[in-house]
Amino acid sequence: MADEVQKQGAPLLATPVNPLAEATVALLNDRFSAGVLAVVEHRGETTVTLDVASLVEACRALRDAPTLRYSLLEDITAVDWPEREPRYDIVYQLVSIETLASIRLKVQVGGEDDPDPELPSVIGVWPAADWFELEIYDLFGVRFSGRDDMRRILMPSDWVGHPLRKDYPVTGFSLPDPHWGGQVPLDQPLPPGIGDLTLRTADGSEQPNLAQRSEDNA
Repeated sequence: MADEVQKQGAPLLATPVNPLAEATVALLNDRFSAGVLAVVEHRGETTVTLDVASLVEACRALRDAPTLRYSLLEDITAVDWPEREPRYDIVYQLVSIETLASIRLKVQVGGEDDPDPELPSVIGVWPAADWFELEIYDLFGVRFSGRDDMRRILMPSDWVGHPLRKDYPVTGFSLPDPHWGGQVPLDQPLPPGIGDLTLRTADGSEQPNLAQRSEDNA
């Protein structure tokens, strides 16, 4: 059908990616002007970077605004930029089923002086944030305040480290047998000294020098 319309010379009508992006940015600038750090438009999508202190109230305002109604928290994810301060982007993708509005929010946390950062939970605005926040904590080590639990949901409860951090060792961790994929049975504590990073060998190879470590621990 689209090809037939194009052959006839008639323009195709399409819904913009962010039909209410301008109104969304205007609301945030009006109510949280000091908290809006940047606005970027790229390929029809708009991203607003907020300071951490404004995050929860800005989310609530977007949910409750009658002309916007961001009722759906589509996703929360994180990106690790280990050479940058702040180190982590926490990214919120918001959608309105009622108004077709769509926007991306971003906050930045963490760094050399804040290796295990924390930001407020938005679970009180969108209950769907529960799973997303636990996933980010498990894989990136970023904590969310104002919620009842912070626990692993993908890795075993006694896992050492956060696998989606860019400095997570590609050679893994030195663990005893029996183990499966780098974990010990859940009902057994990690032995003393286990969980140290193996990192790479001095010659830059990808394989950990387990034989030397065994001698050192003998």
